Parts: sequence; structure tokens; C-alpha cells
Amino acid sequence: MYGIGQFAQFAKVSIRTLRHYDEVGLLRPAHVDPDSGYRFYEAAQLVALNRILALKDLGFTLAEITRTVERGVGNDELLGMLHLRQTEAERAAEEQQLRLRHVAARIAQLTGDTPMTDASIVVKPLDGTRLALTSQPAEGFDVDFAPIFAELYPRLFGALGQAGVQPTGPTWALYDERSDGRIDVFAAAPVAADAEVSDAAVELRDIEPVTRAATLIHHGPMATVRESYAAMQQWLDTAGETPVGFSREVYLDCPEEQADWVTEIQFVLA
Repeated sequence: MYGIGQFAQFAKVSIRTLRHYDEVGLLRPAHVDPDSGYRFYEAAQLVALNRILALKDLGFTLAEITRTVERGVGNDELLGMLHLRQTEAERAAEEQQLRLRHVAARIAQLTGDTPMTDASIVVKPLDGTRLALTSQPAEGFDVDFAPIFAELYPRLFGALGQAGVQPTGPTWALYDERSDGRIDVFAAAPVAADAEVSDAAVELRDIEPVTRAATLIHHGPMATVRESYAAMQQWLDTAGETPVGFSREVYLDCPEEQADWVTEIQFVLA
């Protein structure tokens, strides 16, 4: 037999580790001196210890290893557990690679020719909601949308008022591609799930929840929003993220002074 110190040296583990394995019932010493309490191990126990260390290196928790040892798991069940661990490790690696790309994208924003210190992109899930919308076509994104929204929002709120429907949150702007190459510009407001509007110029659309969306807070008037969109585009390119469709704009706060406006730009991610 070997004392705990010698056994620890052979196994290349710490004495503290062996004591902990004893305490949790994972690897009991072959003999414990009744007077001194000193632990002794047999050479054959290195096989069991190496099995424990191998499972630990594969990412199994001590609780999982203890259950495996106690139940005497066979090869088929162990193989299934390893496949599951492999899947989990691959998922963790993908998440880490995604995090690294996001870090690189943020570094690029802070060290580029025009550093954007306020352009903090946050990837988060978005709740679903029901929107009341009204739209008007535009030639493209290079036009001034202010006159369009100046017409759309009064139309939208007039229809909601006639229907006795109150918006349940801040206003939105959405954009869709048309078959003729132009875009539809939508003014929207969230409404209750059971809201009804009879005006033919207003449609109700259920927006599905989103698992991942890149979001950016734009401070100031919409006349300067191109800078925020440029920051978002740079981030998407550097982070290797693919947006689905066009952006959403949620006007979180729109006081009289446009310099104080707060708008969230959202891009749903693939």
C-alpha cells in the first residue's frame, strides 16, 4: 500500500484532491488507520483514479462521475454520454467563436478611422407583438423619409383613434422590399392582441418573437441616423453576422427637442 502522499505523486494529483474524492464517495482509500486517520491506497486503485480523471478531463462534473462509477455504466451508455458531451462542447466552441467575432467588431469600431465610442451593439432576443401599420412606397433608402412619416403617423393615429384603440408602446418604423424595386415604408404602433381597426389603410400584423437581434441605440435626430447605421454595418461585417431583411426602428423617446431623441435600431440575425 501507498500513503496518500505517495499515491498522489504517482497519480499526479494533489493530496487535497484525493481527500475530496474520499469525502464525496468517489474514491475511498483502501485502508484508513483507525488511530491516525491516515489514508492508504493500493496500486490497483490507480486504474479507477485514471478513469475518474479521464472523465473529468472530458468535462463531466464530479456528480456525474460519481453516478457513473456507482452504477457501473456500460460502454453503450458511456458512448451516449460522450456524444452528448461532444455536442455540448461544440456548442460552447461556437458560442466562444461568436463572442470573439463580436469582440473583434467592437475593437474595430473603437480603433477605426472614425472611432465610434457610443456605438455599442447588443445582441438580444426580442418579444413578439401585434402592430398596427400603414405604409407608403419610396424609391429607396436614399430619400428623406421625414415627409413620408409626417403623413403616415397622423393617418395611423387617426385610424386608431376612430377605432378606440390605444397604442401599448412606442412607435416603430419598418421597411419591406417591393416587387417593383422600391421599398414600402411603414409607420407602426404596438396594440393589444385583440385590437381591431376597420380603416382599410391600416393593417394589423403579428410580429413573431426573435431569438437573436443586433440592436443599437441612436441618440439624436433621425437626420444623423446614417452614422449609427454605418456603425451597425461595420459591426455586422466584422462580426460575421447576417441580418434577415431590413431594419426596424423603435422610437423609445421623442421629445420636442430632436437632439434628445432615443431610437433603437434593430436587425434580426440569421
